Amino acid sequence: MDTRPATEPLTSQLLEPIARARRPRTRWLEWCLLAVLLLAAVVALVCSRGLEHMDLALNDQLSRLGRQAVSPDIVIVAIDDQSLNEVGRWPWRRAIHAAALDQITAAGPRAVGLDLILVEPGLEDPLDDTLLADAMARNGKVVLPMVLMDAQGTGRLARASPVPELAASALATGHIHLEIDNDGIVRSTFLREGDGQTWWDHFSLAVLRAGGFTPAHTLPGLRAPAAHPPSPGAWQRDHWIQIPFAGPAGSFARVSYADVLKGKVPAAQLAGKYVLVGATAAGMGDAYATPRSGQAELMPGVEIAANVMNALLLDQRLVRASAWQNAWFTAVPVALALLAVLLLTPTASLLVSGALLLVILAATAAAPSTLGVQFAPTAALLGVLLAYPLWVWRRLRAAMGYLLEEFQRMETRRELPTMLPAARSGDLLDRHIDALQNASAQLRNLNRFVGETLNSLPDATLIADANGQVLAANQAAHRYFADRQVARLRGQHLSALLEGVYRAGTAQQPVFDTERLAGEPEPWGSEARDADGRDLLVRLVPCFNTDGQTTSWIASLVDITPIREAERQRDVALRFISHDMRSPQSSILALLAVQRLDPDMPVPQDTLERIERHARRTLDLAEEFVQLARAESSAYQMSTADLVDLLDDAVDETWPQAQARGVRIEVQRPDGPALCEADRGLLGRALTNLLGNAVKYTAAHTTVSCGVQRAGSAWRVSVTDQGPGMTAEEQQRLFRPFSRLDHEQSATRGVGLGLAFVRTVVERHGGHIQVSSEPGRGSTFHFTLAASESRAP
Repeated sequence: MDTRPATEPLTSQLLEPIARARRPRTRWLEWCLLAVLLLAAVVALVCSRGLEHMDLALNDQLSRLGRQAVSPDIVIVAIDDQSLNEVGRWPWRRAIHAAALDQITAAGPRAVGLDLILVEPGLEDPLDDTLLADAMARNGKVVLPMVLMDAQGTGRLARASPVPELAASALATGHIHLEIDNDGIVRSTFLREGDGQTWWDHFSLAVLRAGGFTPAHTLPGLRAPAAHPPSPGAWQRDHWIQIPFAGPAGSFARVSYADVLKGKVPAAQLAGKYVLVGATAAGMGDAYATPRSGQAELMPGVEIAANVMNALLLDQRLVRASAWQNAWFTAVPVALALLAVLLLTPTASLLVSGALLLVILAATAAAPSTLGVQFAPTAALLGVLLAYPLWVWRRLRAAMGYLLEEFQRMETRRELPTMLPAARSGDLLDRHIDALQNASAQLRNLNRFVGETLNSLPDATLIADANGQVLAANQAAHRYFADRQVARLRGQHLSALLEGVYRAGTAQQPVFDTERLAGEPEPWGSEARDADGRDLLVRLVPCFNTDGQTTSWIASLVDITPIREAERQRDVALRFISHDMRSPQSSILALLAVQRLDPDMPVPQDTLERIERHARRTLDLAEEFVQLARAESSAYQMSTADLVDLLDDAVDETWPQAQARGVRIEVQRPDGPALCEADRGLLGRALTNLLGNAVKYTAAHTTVSCGVQRAGSAWRVSVTDQGPGMTAEEQQRLFRPFSRLDHEQSATRGVGLGLAFVRTVVERHGGHIQVSSEPGRGSTFHFTLAASESRAP
């Protein structure tokens, strides 16, 4: 049986599942399109080197985070500011260089590189060149630089070699050319240059070879042959390398030229070292911007040569990543970022994107020292940065489109109070915000409406999820389960809450079976009884979504105890009346029938008395029925009454009955009035019934005691007789309608409604009647009523 409300149009019910099934496919298609476009864009950027300038700048910044190893075999003899102050203005005579070289030779270096431009003969004294040449010959391992110079500003480069006399004394000549990128920073150089016939090693490599160094591997940076062979005599370059700078300026061991000239440098500091002699003073002009120095602090050319020499000595290779390496380096993190935005929550995908950015930067910074590769990270960073906002933008567009459709549908619904119309002015964002505010207000109102409706239900009602876990409960449910010592309902399972509630007519079969939740969902109900003896009607109704799936259950517990009690009382009353009412009437009719047999015979007095007795019994039964019905259904007329006066009236009304049996009535009264709020007629009748019952069942010629006494903020009324007493079982059924004790004598037998009337009146006044009795020791009935401070009229 399908209990789903048919509140939505049929077209909407049919289209919703189709749209819901289409949304995942649309999301996947949109993601695939975004992934293809973004990956293609970043790979194209990195392969075309469109962001090369930014890549180099970023690598420069990252390179400053670490340091490369520095060889202790390299020492720079610096022509620094101290040397210029002590020796004099530059240029110096070559005899000074000869003297300094002799000092270095005496220390026993492995090789010496004079990073000095000596392309012209000495002008001050022709013997200076000879002195320097002789000093170089004595050393035997001196390398001089060779440069290319612009021939008179024509743009054509001409080779400028050292003075022949000096070149003849040198062991080798090496070029000192550096590659300066478009941003003015030196990052690379060529290890070999030449005119096609003669090749010169880089100055650093030439110094190493002069000291006997042989590269462990082939020279790095080997380039592929040119597509078009250069013209004869054209300058050519080969073995291009990225310079892995060890650190900022000053990273290598350095001594002052002036100290060497004066013999102040210990020989051990230069022994077995590769010694480079060059200018480091700021005014010498031989300084360049490098990735480790930046534009603020330039690095001397001799120290750049030391960095190249250090890389060759320690086999530190640094190459720019190839196109396919950069493509993989870019595509992998961008693909991971795209997967994150697709599969993870927005917050998690944002954190993953941030982590990927850090990983890219860390990998870029670590790759030169660990792999000897310099990646191009800008395209990868740009792709990761764009993946999240592009996908979120697209999903927001889809979400806003869906919300607007739902808002329009909600505005056309008429089952509930309609929404306020959405704003038609303002920009798109304002209209969306206004629509969302309206929908939010509608949902809040609906939630409040459902909550108030649930709480207004008079029966205990629980709402549980599809598995039976309670989600909400109304106030009636909280009151019912509070009596069973269950303080918290939310999160409890229905089986736990309904434990101890059994099907009607059984003592062990639970009313709730968890298998009903797993089976075919359909409304179900059954009568049951809980541990407190209350009769319940337990109902379980499933709730469905628009797809027909069970989303929740509504469980209700209707207390039908008054109905069942009324039915039981009705059955007892019918059985009682059918016997007790019919018996005296039948006796009367029988006596009358006997009299009709002999109409002329006078009616005996005994017959008249029997007829009167049976008629009075029927009248008493009818009167007690009327009084009990009045006590149970009438609206009580409450006013301030004095219990002492009511008790005295009851004693006066019972006095003739007591006198007939020789029973003495003793009354205990308080010092003042015993005021309470009561219906005088009904409460007085109850006291009369209670006192009359005591006189009826007490032994003849005994005493019945009654009284009113203070009990805190209440008055306690008690009646004690000296009758046969009662067992505990008899006390349990004493106040039930039509209940009579087995030891009652026919002469005093009542109809069993008097004490039921007393209990009803006392409870309707807010009191509770109790009895204390033991067999053979009489009985004491007592009840309490709240005291009133007002004065009786």
